[in-house]
Amino acid sequence: MRDPYLYDDANVLKNFANIKNAERLRKAEADITGIAMAAVYNLKYDKFNTETLCDIHKNIFGQIYDWAGEFRTIQMVKYEDVLGGDTVRYAYPKEIKKQLNETMKEIAKLKRTGDNDKDIVFRLVRIIASIWQTHPFREGNTRTVIVFAILLAKSLGFEVEHELFKTNSAYVRNALVWASQGIYSKYEYLERIFFDAILGEDNKANDTPETKSGKYDAIGDYKIKDYKERSHEYKD
Repeated sequence: MRDPYLYDDANVLKNFANIKNAERLRKAEADITGIAMAAVYNLKYDKFNTETLCDIHKNIFGQIYDWAGEFRTIQMVKYEDVLGGDTVRYAYPKEIKKQLNETMKEIAKLKRTGDNDKDIVFRLVRIIASIWQTHPFREGNTRTVIVFAILLAKSLGFEVEHELFKTNSAYVRNALVWASQGIYSKYEYLERIFFDAILGEDNKANDTPETKSGKYDAIGDYKIKDYKERSHEYKD
């Protein structure tokens, strides 16, 4: 069975512009979502839950895909170089809503007391990694969960340097991969950029002498400059 999200005559996601060239779609999607994300950063949500996550996805991708804001209906794999060619175990479609709702319950525990900011970011990293591991959408999960995280942090009163996530997008994605390995998860890479983006000056005392950009050049022994984007593959 062929992936129903793809054109019958091209291995490209069906889109409103009817673009059937993968590179052209990548560029168009980047342009459109870049503008959309800038607008979404100004939105304010009363609640941070599954519905809000879907709304953010729809706002970012709604001008490109007719399934924006809807859960994927197929199982997928994506072979990751940072894992030596293995894939993250995404949730099965029928489990997506349940897994998300369970993860969202942890958000209610994020209450600032004036001296627990590091603990809040520590917990936020694990919530975001769990949402990303579920991978609720056919495409655009990384951008959606990062925007969700930024807006959530802002709702808690933090000033967030969101451009840090944008300029280090390949690092962020690979950090999310390693934070989504169940009992083998390594959260330190994701924590590094979240602490810098959210705590800013408060975290500088713990910085090493390396430059900020240099901090995001590698995930373990894997060099970010070697990262090449791959498409998700349909798994029957």
